[in-house]
Amino acid sequence: MASAEPNDIIELYPEGDREWAQDFNIAMWWKGLNDSQCAAELGKALDAIRDSGQSAEELFGDPAEFGEGRAYARLTPQQLADSEMSISRSVLLLAGFGLVVGLLCTGFGTWVGFRDGWTSNSWHFWQLAALCAGTGIALSGHLWWFYRRKGKFALSWALGLGGIAVSIAVAVIIAILGGEQTMPMPNWLAPILGLALGFGVFWLPFKDETEPVRKGASAFADPEAWFAESTRLLRGRYGLRGQEAASVMAPAREHWSNMSMAGEEASIVEEFGTPGEFAIGLGVNTAKALQRRWLLRRLLPLAIAGIYTPSIVEGLLAADRSGWDIFFAVCLLIFAAVTLYELRPANRAEYVESTLAERRAQARGLEEGRDE
Repeated sequence: MASAEPNDIIELYPEGDREWAQDFNIAMWWKGLNDSQCAAELGKALDAIRDSGQSAEELFGDPAEFGEGRAYARLTPQQLADSEMSISRSVLLLAGFGLVVGLLCTGFGTWVGFRDGWTSNSWHFWQLAALCAGTGIALSGHLWWFYRRKGKFALSWALGLGGIAVSIAVAVIIAILGGEQTMPMPNWLAPILGLALGFGVFWLPFKDETEPVRKGASAFADPEAWFAESTRLLRGRYGLRGQEAASVMAPAREHWSNMSMAGEEASIVEEFGTPGEFAIGLGVNTAKALQRRWLLRRLLPLAIAGIYTPSIVEGLLAADRSGWDIFFAVCLLIFAAVTLYELRPANRAEYVESTLAERRAQARGLEEGRDE
C-alpha cells in the first residue's frame, strides 16, 4: 500500500474519514514529507482504523496535530536539515535570480520600447555594467550564505569572494570600454532577451544535491571525523561561532573520552547517532545564534537601502526632478520605515521562540522515529 499515491489511499478510507485523511495528508506534506512517506503513514492509519472500529477523529484526534507529529517522526535527518533552509538546492537559487533578472529586462525593455521607439538604441554600456555588477554581487552573496548554511565554509568563501571579484571586474571592463556610449542594440531586443532568460532557467538541471557517502554513518567511524562533522553542522546550519561550537561539543568529547578509557566497544555513531542527528538535538539551545542571524537578515536590506539613498536624494533635490524620482524616494522611505519597525525586540523574541519551538518538535520527532 505504501507504494501507492496518497490520493489513492485516501479513497480507501471510510467516507466519513476521508476529509480527516485529506487534512492529515496536507499536514504531513506541509511539514516536508514526500509522497511515498505520506502514503506509508496514510496506509498505517487506515489499518489502525480498520482494526479498531473507531473513526479517525476518535482514534488519532486532530488531523493537523497528528500529521505534524507523524511528519517529525518520519522525516530523515537530512530532510529536517533542509527544512531549516528556505532554498535547499543551489540550482533553485540560480533559477530565482535568472527569473528575476529576466522579468526586469522584459519589463523595463518593454517600457523603454514604447517610450523611445522599438528600433531606437536607448541602452548604454554603463547600464549593462551596473546590471552585471549588481546581479553578480547579489548572487555571489546569496551563494556564500547558502553554502555557509550547509557548513561548506571553503566553498562559500570561494564562490562569494570570487564571484564578487569577477562581477566587479566585468563591470569595470564594460564601463571602461563602453563608457557613456549607447549600445548597438535595438530596443526590441531587450524584452526578448529577458523572456529568453526567464524561460531558460526552467531548463536548468534540477537534481537533488545528495551526498550519500559523506552523510552515511559509515563515513564517521573515526571519532575525530564525527566530531569535526558535528562541529561543522553546528557552525553552518545553526550559526554557532567556533568557540560556541567547541563549548557545546565539550560534554560529548568528555563522555566519549571516558568511554574509551573504560574500554567500551560501542561505536561513536551507536552512542550519539550520526552527526546530523546529534546536531538536531543540540539545535534547541541556539538562541544567541538565532538572534544574530535575525539581526543580520534585517540590517542587510537596510544597508542596501542606505547605499542607494544618496543617488535617490540627489535626484529628488535636482531642479529637473521627475515623478519617478519622487516615486522611488517615497518607496525607499516606506521600505526603511518598515525595516526599522521590524527591528523591534518583540519581533526578535517571537522569531527566536517560534524557531526554537520548531527545533524542539524536530528533536522529539527524531527520538520517536528512533524508538519505532
